[in-house]
Amino acid sequence: MKRIHVLEWEDLQWFPKLWRDFGTSYLKFMATRFDIYKPVLPIIKTALEKSTHNQWVDLASGGGSGLINIASKVKKENPEISIILTDYYPNIEAFESLRKEYPNTFTFEKEPVDATNPPKHLSASLKTIFGAFHHFRPKGARQILQNAVNTNSVILVFEPVGRNFGSWFSMLFVPLNLFVFTPFIRPLKWQVLPFIYLIPIIPIYVLWDGIASILRTYSSRELHSLVDSVENSNLYHWEIGKTSGPMPIHYLFGYKKL
Repeated sequence: MKRIHVLEWEDLQWFPKLWRDFGTSYLKFMATRFDIYKPVLPIIKTALEKSTHNQWVDLASGGGSGLINIASKVKKENPEISIILTDYYPNIEAFESLRKEYPNTFTFEKEPVDATNPPKHLSASLKTIFGAFHHFRPKGARQILQNAVNTNSVILVFEPVGRNFGSWFSMLFVPLNLFVFTPFIRPLKWQVLPFIYLIPIIPIYVLWDGIASILRTYSSRELHSLVDSVENSNLYHWEIGKTSGPMPIHYLFGYKKL
């Protein structure tokens, strides 16, 4: 089955910011509460070893995804590490919450940042994308990889879903998860509650976008094709794979050859 770029509501510029921000906060809560990115910690440690300084830029951050658990573990070994959160639709409240909770770890960009062409001051040695690479059509995805090569950056892409049974099965629990976990999600605005518990527009939107994310994810073969289309990709070492377990994290890891 080939990748299908199905519509995701949160990608639409006119989509209500209140709903989009809640969606990214929900994803951050689930990623943190269940520590879904724990298996990728060794890969991140290797990426940091390949990078040349302590600035780490996270692209298309959403609400911060699973960076809290990862960052707290990395910080113990590298106290100087600084993570900059960015997004085309920045969830400022979620970013502020992370910065207040971890003031010496997280900073963020208030202005929109295009992941396909980050500004020069964000040309860090390590760039990551957690659970958002599928938002980009092949042209945009290729530009992200090309930018990494052009700026001699280490690039890490992680996707917690794929076109597999485990990902499809997990979608069955999305509405229930929202009903149960919403009171524990921070930041939380009361204005979203009617659209969850009375008129369930938000559960439908999050479920739709979850299904669309699965259909949009790049297969291993498609990732290899993207890498092959990048200019000077031969100057980089590329690793494409997935972690073990019932819900594997798919990843693409690229860094400059010595």
